[in-house]
Amino acid sequence: MLFKKKNIPFYEPCQEIPLRKTDKWRYLDMTTRVRLKSASWRILVVGIIFGTLYCIILARLFQLTIMDYHGRNYTKVLSENYALARYNILDRKGILLASSVPTTDLSINPALVKGDPKEVAHNIAQALNNVDERDVYSAITSSAGFKYIKRKLSPTERSNINWLGYPFLSEFPGEYRTYPHRNLVSHILGGVDIDNMGISGIEKAYDKQLMEQNVNLSIDVSVQEMVHNALTKGIEKFKATAALALVMDINNGEILASVSLPDYNPNLPAKGIGKERFNQTTLGTYEFGSIFKLFNTALGLESKTITVDSIFDTSKPLKIGRKQITDYRGQARPLTVPEILIHSSNIGSAQIGLKIGQERQKEFLGRFGFYDKLPIPLPERGTTQYNKKAKWADMESATISYGYGISVTPLHLIAAVASLVNGGIYRVPTFIKDGNKNQIETRVVDEKVSKIMRHLMWGVVNYELPSKSPVALYAVGGKTGSANLLDERGKYIEGKLRTTFVGAFPMTDPQYIVLVSYTDPKKVKETFMFNAAGWNAKATGLQIIGDIAPYLGVKPVESWEQPGYITRAFERSRAAKKGH
Repeated sequence: MLFKKKNIPFYEPCQEIPLRKTDKWRYLDMTTRVRLKSASWRILVVGIIFGTLYCIILARLFQLTIMDYHGRNYTKVLSENYALARYNILDRKGILLASSVPTTDLSINPALVKGDPKEVAHNIAQALNNVDERDVYSAITSSAGFKYIKRKLSPTERSNINWLGYPFLSEFPGEYRTYPHRNLVSHILGGVDIDNMGISGIEKAYDKQLMEQNVNLSIDVSVQEMVHNALTKGIEKFKATAALALVMDINNGEILASVSLPDYNPNLPAKGIGKERFNQTTLGTYEFGSIFKLFNTALGLESKTITVDSIFDTSKPLKIGRKQITDYRGQARPLTVPEILIHSSNIGSAQIGLKIGQERQKEFLGRFGFYDKLPIPLPERGTTQYNKKAKWADMESATISYGYGISVTPLHLIAAVASLVNGGIYRVPTFIKDGNKNQIETRVVDEKVSKIMRHLMWGVVNYELPSKSPVALYAVGGKTGSANLLDERGKYIEGKLRTTFVGAFPMTDPQYIVLVSYTDPKKVKETFMFNAAGWNAKATGLQIIGDIAPYLGVKPVESWEQPGYITRAFERSRAAKKGH
């Protein structure tokens, strides 16, 4: 009989014999065995529960990050978590101009502060930017139950405050208004106060609407930037103290660009004070000089007081009472109506104005809204200045005919000149996209007169303009104006000028109009030591037209037939110049 040999270990004398697994239970009493058995089941159940929860979490994470990633509306989630009270301001193409971002306001309960107030004030001031330690100490020692330490904390400041761990500090949700384009559209956008309520510009004009929906401006950021760049270079080149520019759609009155220099960064409103915050395009009122000769001429033609072939003697100064009217670099010869505009004769224009009569002159200028504030929602609206007497004296009527004695805003002026070339329809300028969609249009000039004015203005710009000039392709028509600045006593300063150019294009079918104005441009080498508008404002205006015309889709004019009276004016002027 075969026996299987068992693997029995051999133990040496005095060697400790280890307990087997079954031996561990053999010497336990029954109560302990029951407890251990029960505990092992509990551990198993707990392990199963935690394992199941872990699997559920993994499955949910997989669903969120892999399966539903493209389907989830994270914008909606964020808007629900951070409900902002103020909506956005956009340009005409939907580009963001002003927006609100969530932030935090920090407050303190002085009654709960423990420890040395000076030390606490020092620590809080160190954690925040631009906060005076004395102001914090004043809040801590106040008897009030609530005090703001700082509004609109940055993420870094909030992190620093949280690290302090002070239980007496409290955070409240808020929002911060931000302007991504900084200075570019600052005067039009305006700003808000510490409570995000509009205090200037569009922010104030549409304060209620911005609590309900976005506001789309007529401004085109691309056009605005081109104009801003050209004006910035111009103000440096001509060493002017200030400058402004406007671009308007002639057919609907929408403002595509509005620049006023100097400007400011609305993200740092405290840094913009005084002249930087002054919006020259809508609030400033100025005498624009010879540009008003356009209205004088249009009135003369409409009233049939003159024709395009009428001739006025400008060979000597025009005396009115004890005063006399002279020309700047005058022609000293008889001039036709087109030549009066081309050479900007004060003497000729004053004679036209006196021939028309002050009653008709006063009524005609009133058609363009020159006596009232513009009906635009912006709070920055300038009040025009003129003699409000029922009857003007001959000298007033004469000087107003060439732009002295009446001050209007640049926005007044560009809208009025636009109506001279668009067929005679006046449209109120607007900064809102489709803002004039339901507005009633007003005829202010006869359509035939408007057509003549287009030719006359084309002649003013293109006389002596090189045919190879880029802007010559766009049939630009316009007028310059130079007016002496006033001192603090209301006296004209010799040699200090406000220079302005207004130009529309193309004159075959006017689409857009540009206005540029400089305050006190200097006589520099580039302008052969002249500082009149033809040397600075006109140069910048034509540059802007050359920059924006391709962007706006304006095609070069292939053919332009100038009427006989323009051809004759050119020939007379060139012959007179050759004779000198």
